[in-house]
Amino acid sequence: MLYLSPYVTKIVWVVSMLIIGFGITDPERETKIRVAPDSQVVISGTTNVNEFTCKYNLEELELPIGLAYDEKEEQIQFSNAQLKLANDCFDCGGKAINKDFKELLQTKDYPHVELKLLYVNPPQPNSEEIGVGMEIKIAGVTRIYETQLYSEQQGNICVDGTIPLKLTHFGLEPPRKVLGMIKVNDDIKVQIALRLNEI
Repeated sequence: MLYLSPYVTKIVWVVSMLIIGFGITDPERETKIRVAPDSQVVISGTTNVNEFTCKYNLEELELPIGLAYDEKEEQIQFSNAQLKLANDCFDCGGKAINKDFKELLQTKDYPHVELKLLYVNPPQPNSEEIGVGMEIKIAGVTRIYETQLYSEQQGNICVDGTIPLKLTHFGLEPPRKVLGMIKVNDDIKVQIALRLNEI
C-alpha cells in the first residue's frame, strides 16, 4: 500500500505509461518508479463568487512506488497500483480554506483520498492519449472512472490530464458559507502533471 504523505495523485494510476514506454510485455511482472519533484496533483473547483485550487505536497510521497501488473491482449491490468493522498497534505492557499477543504472531505473520519489504477489501454497509432480505468475513493465512497490522459516519452514518462468529478457522486454536499451566500459548486477537477522514471 502506497502513501503520498502518500487520480488523479493515489490520481499516480498513470504510472502505467512507464510499462508502455519501456516496452515490457511479459505478464505478471513487477516494477518500481519514482515521481520527479516537478510533478503536480491539483484539485480545483469554483463557487458562485470565485475559484479555488488545492495543490498536493508531493514531497510527502513515499518512494519508490512498486507496481504489479499483467499485460493482456488489449490492455495492461494492475493488481496493487494504489495511492493514498492524505487530505492534510493539500494546500489551498490559506488556513481558512484548508480547514474548509478538510471538512468537506470529512477528514476526521476519512483522512485519505484513495486512488487505485485498474487498467490502461495502450495508445492508438499516431496518438499520445491513453485510456485509463481507475477507482477513486473519497469520504468512504468508491466510484469507478474511465478517462483519457495525454502522455509522451522524453527520457522519462510525462503524463498530463484532467479528471472531472462531482462531489455529490461521493455523498458530499457542496458546502455553503457566509450565511449561505457563498456556495461551492458540485463539479471539481483533479489535474495531474506527472514526470515518472523507472528504476
